[in-house]
Amino acid sequence: MTHPFPHPRRHHGVLLAIGLGLSGLATAQEAAPAPVVAAPYYSAGQALQGVYTHWLPPLAQAFQAQADRLVDTTGRFCQGQVPLATLRTQWQDTLVGWERLATPAVGPLVTRRSQRQIDFWPTRPDLLRRSMDKAPSTLADMDRVGTPAKGFPAFELLLKQWAGSRNATPPAAADCRYAGLVAQGIAAEAQALHSELGEWAHKEWDDEPEQTTAALAEWVNQWLAGLERLRWAHIEKPITSHQTTGNAAKGTPVPYARLDRESAMRDWRAQWQSLQAQGRLPPGTPPPAAGQALVPMEALLMGRGQLALAQKWGQALDQVTAGMDKLTPGSSERELLALTKSMKAVTVLFQNEIAAALDVPLGFSDADGD
Repeated sequence: MTHPFPHPRRHHGVLLAIGLGLSGLATAQEAAPAPVVAAPYYSAGQALQGVYTHWLPPLAQAFQAQADRLVDTTGRFCQGQVPLATLRTQWQDTLVGWERLATPAVGPLVTRRSQRQIDFWPTRPDLLRRSMDKAPSTLADMDRVGTPAKGFPAFELLLKQWAGSRNATPPAAADCRYAGLVAQGIAAEAQALHSELGEWAHKEWDDEPEQTTAALAEWVNQWLAGLERLRWAHIEKPITSHQTTGNAAKGTPVPYARLDRESAMRDWRAQWQSLQAQGRLPPGTPPPAAGQALVPMEALLMGRGQLALAQKWGQALDQVTAGMDKLTPGSSERELLALTKSMKAVTVLFQNEIAAALDVPLGFSDADGD
């Protein structure tokens, strides 16, 4: 069974906000000469086989397993069998599994509009309460609930409300029923993604060259969109908006996608780890054999003879990794903005050199995850 790939087209997503013509990645000193490394040339089909056969299916399986555990843990919490802390940890683990799979969003994650279904942000507390008052009892009922009142953000809001309650007993039955349906909705989407990606894993890319070209362009463009989503939407925009509106002076917290800093930090790291894995070879690891594993963009560059650019690219990604590794839940907004600056350097390098070296036009698609 084959599935059509969306062709890049104009949209309202983050790529429009990326300014072209920015200065390139600056370094304190001249980079060392690129080492001579034997690397195979990878076709577009082999690159996509790495993504859809070797990378995404295990992540989809892991996400489904975590989502099923979230359903089970929610039920046990509501029965008084596990504490709220256990449920919160399971929510975090499921969220990490989701971000690893969905960063960047490609293939079924795009066509299913999965992010909109289970990770629409910001959530709306008033809509959540109104939706709970309607007392949905099945997943079919949840189809009539607005997306800001379900998925990961809504579940976290419920966790926060329960943590602030003075009552140590489980929440009211109606609240637990709603939370259970939210968890079931996440698990249903996880199962659907696991199933569809299992089908894509067996696609014969070389048989459909036009779709293969479009799919490679989607992956490359969505990698950049995923980076900008992390840099701008999840970190920089909340900070700058908080500062410009004067809320910082009032002592209110920065409105990150996740309500507490620990969850936000785990979320950011999960997104970056996925971007890094698809962009950078692990240090000291040779390029993989074609068709045997995920082929990061660095290996694609090496296979095209772009050794100096591949080294430059790896160094730019390493700067972000170093900054991410230094973060703690107590990191200041200044430290976070310094991290986004190194991410922006990766964006500029990607726009100015990497995409062209991969022979992929930068375009606009509706695949930015809403």
